[in-house]
Amino acid sequence: MKRFKPQRLALLISMAFSAPVLMAQQTTDVGRINVDGQPGGTDTGMISQEESPKARSSVGRQYMEKINPTANSFQIIENLPGVNTFNYDATGLFGGGIRIRGFAGDQLGYTINGAPVNDSGNFAVYPQEYTDTENLCEVFVTQGATDTDSPHVGASGGNIGMVTCAPKDEFGVRAAQSFGQLNYRRSFVRVDTGKVGPSNLKAFISYSKATADKFKGAGGADRDHVDMAVEVRPSSDLFLSASWLYNDALNNNIRTLTNPQIAQYGRDFDFSTVVPQHLVAVAGTAQTEAVPTDGFYKFNINPFRNHLFTSKAEFKVNKDLMVSAEPYFWYGFGTGGGQIQQLTEGGTGTNVTRLKDLNGDGDTLDKVLAYGSSVTETNRPGVTFKVNYRIDNHTINAGYWFERAQHRQTGPRVAFDNNGNSSNTWLDNPAVFLQRPDGLAFQARDWKTISTGKSLYVQDTIALMNDKLMLQIGGRNSTIDRDFTNYANAQSTSATGRSDADYQIKRSYSKFLPNLGVKFNLDTQQSMFFNVTENFKAPGNFSFQNLLQGGTVTNGVLTGATLRNPAVNMETSTNMDLGYRMQTESTTLSGSVFTVNYKNRIAQAFDPATALSVDYNVGNVNVKGLELEAGQKLNKNFSLYGSLSYTESTMKQDLKVSGTLTEATAGKTMPDTPKWMSAVALSYKEGPWFGHLTAKYTGKSFATLVNDQQVKGYTVLNLAAGYKFPSSGFFKTPEVRLNVDNLTDINYQRINSPSGSLFTVRSLGAGGREPSYYIGAPRFASVTLRSDF
Repeated sequence: MKRFKPQRLALLISMAFSAPVLMAQQTTDVGRINVDGQPGGTDTGMISQEESPKARSSVGRQYMEKINPTANSFQIIENLPGVNTFNYDATGLFGGGIRIRGFAGDQLGYTINGAPVNDSGNFAVYPQEYTDTENLCEVFVTQGATDTDSPHVGASGGNIGMVTCAPKDEFGVRAAQSFGQLNYRRSFVRVDTGKVGPSNLKAFISYSKATADKFKGAGGADRDHVDMAVEVRPSSDLFLSASWLYNDALNNNIRTLTNPQIAQYGRDFDFSTVVPQHLVAVAGTAQTEAVPTDGFYKFNINPFRNHLFTSKAEFKVNKDLMVSAEPYFWYGFGTGGGQIQQLTEGGTGTNVTRLKDLNGDGDTLDKVLAYGSSVTETNRPGVTFKVNYRIDNHTINAGYWFERAQHRQTGPRVAFDNNGNSSNTWLDNPAVFLQRPDGLAFQARDWKTISTGKSLYVQDTIALMNDKLMLQIGGRNSTIDRDFTNYANAQSTSATGRSDADYQIKRSYSKFLPNLGVKFNLDTQQSMFFNVTENFKAPGNFSFQNLLQGGTVTNGVLTGATLRNPAVNMETSTNMDLGYRMQTESTTLSGSVFTVNYKNRIAQAFDPATALSVDYNVGNVNVKGLELEAGQKLNKNFSLYGSLSYTESTMKQDLKVSGTLTEATAGKTMPDTPKWMSAVALSYKEGPWFGHLTAKYTGKSFATLVNDQQVKGYTVLNLAAGYKFPSSGFFKTPEVRLNVDNLTDINYQRINSPSGSLFTVRSLGAGGREPSYYIGAPRFASVTLRSDF
């Protein structure tokens, strides 16, 4: 497999694309492919015939039925064109990163049933927190062009949507049990009520429990998840629905490594299993407890719990007018990163940086280890109002989206014992927080951000030339108001950027975003489309941290500091697509060429002056390329899918890091953006037997802004195979399925940039930092037993 060349994979892709041209029939109308493998489908569940005049791809139930049941949404869409994703392990329980056309996850809008789930502060996405695959019916991607009605103010590169399945019409129970390597266990059960009463109310509730060990180092993941949904139709003109998900998870982090660390310690190097020990306290003696070089695995965890409630009330006023309201509410609480912290007792700075005697020796001379990290709590209500009106050959969609997210971010510290047990793992009990001399809790950060997002949009879809030509004209005016309050905390006391006094800053970012789409049906099977869309992304709330400069400290109080303006401006992009689609009874093909022009692209880089990763506007960036995908039903047993992506992402200016440091980035390629990617999937079905084999090639890419370190390309194969037994007694269509991820057990690695963290290595002089990498997960096998009742 290590000798498997990308050219060979590209040849398979080209065969997949050429077959439809050779086998095209002139008898089938263009329509949406059924992902369940009925006529018009390809039995892979990885491609649908899209009607939108923009690049769009989707994955349906047919594919999700075959993959590992704990797979997250990044894994579900990993073979689609333009999608460059990486997961920290094979199970999907530890999360992952994504880019589409070079756009990072925090530049993509992400929704579940229409509700936004990006972090309201920095727009990051955490795929392991969302729904179970058994309850998903579709995951779609719009590459580059964000939908007009999307509820986003941080999506400059398109959007990803997850759509859950409706409750079933008939009563039923589904249960599944999975087990595999790394002590992987997962139990799942779902109960559907079926239609009940005169309003045909129907609902479902499901619960899953999943655990697995890390593939390297000590620790694992433990996840509990609940999904619920209900639908009712009180009359033929009124439809009501609601859904709720709950996720509670705690996983140990998987250590990233630099190339020198890999060379010295090997790929399996991870956090230490040695418990950090406190020194025996000695009164009157200055003692220092050193932070362990390799950390401690129990203090490198990511505990998080979240709820998402979505609902919809849709009313048909008449045959031409439909109105709806879609309220939602997101709640999230958790922490993450490394929890071993060294604290200094006493102190001479501001009161918020001082600490009481921590080790009980009666003095304040010591440096003591504690447990703590950054805590985030979010309350995020919102609603979208929509109107759909048809008149003559026009279909007009208009609406208004509003949300108010309160984002509370703190950094408390608690004690731990010599057995490696902290007094409060989740950092949610203020009674045990370590205190300052004034009796208040010590905080390494203390922020409140209120983000008010709004969009007003309208779009007119016009059918012309007897429906051969579709013209789509629209626009939305999107705004986000940031109200950021820094409560005095100990995060930074640097003269160039400090946080040890209160300050408040308000900023508003707004942009009118027009779009134009054209789709022309060449005949009943073929069409062409063109789209141009404006997108934007507001700066994250991290841009407002440490904005105080100068000042003097008198009696523990900072005075005379000045408040500087945030350095990061909003990012905008203009996306253009020109594409072709074709569908026959057994074939679907879609392809497009695209160009994206960024202004003020936001990326993260290492700041040598502060030794922190900070946001920068890296200037203008041009992205161009092509994307192809095709599905072919070869015969009654075999179906083939292929995708191919080519992307060039070029920075136009040098990056000025400071008054004395400029990085030579002009003409360089944006990191973590391979030029070539391709995928092939072969599905098989014969009687009770079924199978699915995928191969995904990810080309080489750069790891730094100045392109002085490169990541090798690699190809990963995944296999699914199973058998459906005859129904018997209480068991309806029971099945057994084997999943093997990374079938050939190749070694590979990916840059640690899930949200655009792009460190710069300088070959000469000071100011550089080695990029860190996630190690590709080895081969992983699991078995799932499933049945309906």
